[in-house]
Amino acid sequence: MQLRHSFLALVLAALAVTASGCGAHDGPDPAPNLLGEYLKSTDVKNDRFPSTGGSSEDRMANFAAYYTVDQLQARLMLAFPCSNDGQDSRSGGYFDTSCTPSTAAAGTAERLGGKLNARVLIVKHKDGSLELFTVYLAGGQAIDETGRTYADLKEFRSTNELISSSDLVLAPANLTAIPGQGQVVTVYGHTKPTWPWYVAGSLVVLLVLGLAVGQRRRRWACSIAGGVAL
Repeated sequence: MQLRHSFLALVLAALAVTASGCGAHDGPDPAPNLLGEYLKSTDVKNDRFPSTGGSSEDRMANFAAYYTVDQLQARLMLAFPCSNDGQDSRSGGYFDTSCTPSTAAAGTAERLGGKLNARVLIVKHKDGSLELFTVYLAGGQAIDETGRTYADLKEFRSTNELISSSDLVLAPANLTAIPGQGQVVTVYGHTKPTWPWYVAGSLVVLLVLGLAVGQRRRRWACSIAGGVAL
């Protein structure tokens, strides 16, 4: 009876571990304020707002002259037609809308057809550095610099090779929407692999089964020995 209870407990534990792996978290809880960090930072890679070279206070004052916090988030998260003038006509603030896609990205966009748009994602890398990461939009797909396409944010996080599972991303939930309104989410840049959890769970189950078989054999051997002794 004790073995049976131990067996059941271990199997349930293995299943719980595997299930927890299946539900790998999309992002940290609580989510960090990446927009706030972006507002304050004077060192953002590929920033599309002009850098004054001043302090965080100077940067935030410059933003405040043109945007509320909500307006700034909208400006960052909304898709924009690629152009060369760089002007955000909705608010009067300067926002660089120029696009210089790689040869691979440009080729994919041309194949998909339609007007080329782009949007930026705020990326916080493992080392704490910030980047505005550009994805291009064409034919209902998102395109990265390698030319790879993504139907949505889930596919982007599952298959992109440019952002790691240690990086954090602030992005619109609807990655390919043009211009895109609605929910903005903070997620890990890449879906964390679940196969180690399945392997661990399988090993536990195999171990328990092995113990059960061994115990049954010992009982069988003992019963045979007892019969011979009689």
